[in-house]
Amino acid sequence: MNPSVWFRYVDDTFTVLPQNQIEEFSTYLNSLSQSIQFTIEGEIDQKLAFLDTHIERKQDGSLKTSVYRKPTHTDQYLNWDSNHHLEHKRSVVRTLLRRAEHLVTEEEDRVKEVKHVKQVLKVNGYKPWAFKVPSKKRTEEPSETSDNTAKKFPVRIPYVKGTSETMQRILKKHGVPSFHKPFNTLRSLLVRPKDKDDPKKMCGVLYDISCPSCHETYIGETGRNLQTRLKEHLDPHSTQSAIQIHTENTGHLFSSESARVIGREDQPFRRKILEAIKIYTHRPKLNLNQGRSIPPNLLHLLSARNSTWRKPSSRHCDVIVPKQSLC
Repeated sequence: MNPSVWFRYVDDTFTVLPQNQIEEFSTYLNSLSQSIQFTIEGEIDQKLAFLDTHIERKQDGSLKTSVYRKPTHTDQYLNWDSNHHLEHKRSVVRTLLRRAEHLVTEEEDRVKEVKHVKQVLKVNGYKPWAFKVPSKKRTEEPSETSDNTAKKFPVRIPYVKGTSETMQRILKKHGVPSFHKPFNTLRSLLVRPKDKDDPKKMCGVLYDISCPSCHETYIGETGRNLQTRLKEHLDPHSTQSAIQIHTENTGHLFSSESARVIGREDQPFRRKILEAIKIYTHRPKLNLNQGRSIPPNLLHLLSARNSTWRKPSSRHCDVIVPKQSLC
């Protein structure tokens, strides 16, 4: 009862076995685990769809494949006039034409598929020159193992039509790889699938607390949520809290309402660096120390940069862009 063909992608399988063994094989699969149950879709008129591939069994028993589209498919793709980088639009062309090249087995069907793709993309505004796709397969360049060769990380550029393309060409001349990411999209502005979390319930935050009476402030950081840290600050039995020391010296009382989140960073090392920068910049009088020890010259540079520039992501290098240009 072993199938002659078994292809699987995630939870979809394509199986070839005799017609009289389908029910028996299905019962066997579903008996293996109660939490994993298969449903069967058999061929109709010797045709069956598997993912985006349409498979047809010919009279001689061989199989031929072509591109499959669902009945609800609208043939709508990324419009040529949309505010996206040119490479994003050309990648649509490359993907559809290469799918026709690799999935379609017979030349007659391949010609029809390529014709259909070009007609549909023209309706979506694509220019005739965009269909010129290199026929040569991409080959991997030999990796250099020299100790003097440093690995170059891609640079992310916020996409601004006309400007980003120019910047990409400049970076390419210097051997710096780059990619573009749109910002201020309709999705980011309009879609809010989740309610915003209460900042005081977030972990890994920087915060400040102001005295309601004299308006002196304290700046700190915590890997736990702020509510837990505030309980420690406001505990009258705490002997190490700068807040309680100020209360004992002046009689001023603090409340949790006087605290606010001024930053967030999950990594402890970076969070302590940001705390030291905040303390250096704002000079809070209630802090008993200056936080992590940083050389004064470097601390001055970091504080100046932190007040003007965005923090780069840890996954890749960002182009540092002033905040006002991203609005």
